[in-house]
Amino acid sequence: MHTDGHGFRFVVICVYRVPSGRIHLWFILNALNETFMLTSEQVAQFQESGFLKGSRVLDDAAIEVLCDETLRVIDDYQSGTERDRKPVRVANLSGKAENPVWQIVNIWEGSAAFEELLHNPIIVEEVAQLMQAEMQAREIRLFHDQIQYKPASIGGVNMWHQDSPYWPILTPKDVQLSAWIALDDADAENGCMSMVPGSHRWGDHGAIFGRMAGFEALPETFEDHKVEVRLCPVEKGHVHFHHPLTWHGSHANTSGRPRRAIALHFMTERALFHESGSHPMRPFVESKNGETVRGARFPLVWQS
Repeated sequence: MHTDGHGFRFVVICVYRVPSGRIHLWFILNALNETFMLTSEQVAQFQESGFLKGSRVLDDAAIEVLCDETLRVIDDYQSGTERDRKPVRVANLSGKAENPVWQIVNIWEGSAAFEELLHNPIIVEEVAQLMQAEMQAREIRLFHDQIQYKPASIGGVNMWHQDSPYWPILTPKDVQLSAWIALDDADAENGCMSMVPGSHRWGDHGAIFGRMAGFEALPETFEDHKVEVRLCPVEKGHVHFHHPLTWHGSHANTSGRPRRAIALHFMTERALFHESGSHPMRPFVESKNGETVRGARFPLVWQS
């Protein structure tokens, strides 16, 4: 909503084209309520802390569809069912059948509902605000998506890490952003994320996390920086953003509730291909070494 020079207020509705061709009324009502835009205070908070809880981006009906699709894709993987559409990767990150942490990379390639999520207008607008302010983005593409599913009672730990060191085919390491959308209420009981405020300004230190004895083993200080752990509960349907170098992780899910979420990892036009790196998305890069990452598996979601 804007104000013209005479004090009259008017609404500008931006129509986003999604793969299915459907524009949900829920999104338009949100536009009228001005929830597409983060405030300047929220943007400043993200820049200072390296993370931020954004708006509600999904209604209950959409969440139910995405939860069903998540379970279907895992069932297909475990049963060996072959389909025309399938993700790049399905794996149990914990390595323990008794305490699984399911990861699905590029579920959007195996599910029309998740493909539509990439173009969710609230997510796209808020991502663009943050990436313009922090990274001067002129173009935003999806690097990949990632389902993170901790089953009820047995869901394992996701150890402390930074995102960008896990993406060795991308350089530099600070021109990406993750949008984490909760498909269940994520709280202290079922293994919500924890973040370390300000850690995105400390550089790439991915190697130190492998030397930690466990989730509770973070040091009190790091290179003269105080290490403060902050729980980040996220209600289902809401999005939570974090910088690619922010320290974060999540404890085990010992509750009777599942903790399902999807992270959309975005990159700006300054993300260059580093050919010596290894990553599940490497085979799909169509660029030469040192060029901006391009390819059909890296869809454009926003352009200035």
